[in-house]
Amino acid sequence: MKKSTIFRLSLLAAVCGLLVLQSCEKEKGANNTDEYYIKYEVNSTTTYGGSIGKLDVTLNSETNTPMTITINQRTLSETVIGPAKKGFNATLKVNAIGKTYDVLKLYTNIYVSKNGSPFALKKIDGSDIPRDNVSVSYVIDY
Repeated sequence: MKKSTIFRLSLLAAVCGLLVLQSCEKEKGANNTDEYYIKYEVNSTTTYGGSIGKLDVTLNSETNTPMTITINQRTLSETVIGPAKKGFNATLKVNAIGKTYDVLKLYTNIYVSKNGSPFALKKIDGSDIPRDNVSVSYVIDY
């Protein structure tokens, strides 16, 4: 092979390598700008129709601090927070207020939306076994 041909091939390989590195850097930068919204969902049922009790719901807000709200039992509750970044730890804790006499069934879900996409179910903890509390978490890793 001539020296000029070897030089041209080497130059072409170097340019291709730079383009690949540049596209990888763009991907890394894109991940830093991704925005995530988290939807926390709590639902409960009871085996009796008496008065409706209360639940304390503690969730991790977009500022990474716990936020507690009180909701009624036997009512679907949804809370959306955001924006959050990759690596965010979405946590949800539910505790019954007072005695439930082993008749409360708790169901929790964590959904995530990335860059305005529809919410996708990422974590579920539902059980027909009566319980007074539940805790669930999900770390955003995509």
